[in-house]
Amino acid sequence: MPPVMPARRLEDRIRELCARALYEKGPEWVATVHELQLAIQEHGLRVANLATAATVVGQPQLVRERRGS
Repeated sequence: MPPVMPARRLEDRIRELCARALYEKGPEWVATVHELQLAIQEHGLRVANLATAATVVGQPQLVRERRGS
């Protein structure tokens, strides 16, 4: 079971996992890459859900970049 990570933005978690994957070796690297794959999958699902909501509801303003906030 992967270690429990504190709640924070998913994008930050993905960045941290990418950085860790560059320096880890062996079993730690494998675990980190697996965690990264799961985080990327979760991100894809979130984006798909937002796009679906915007399309179905007809409110494209629901899909916004958070970088400006």
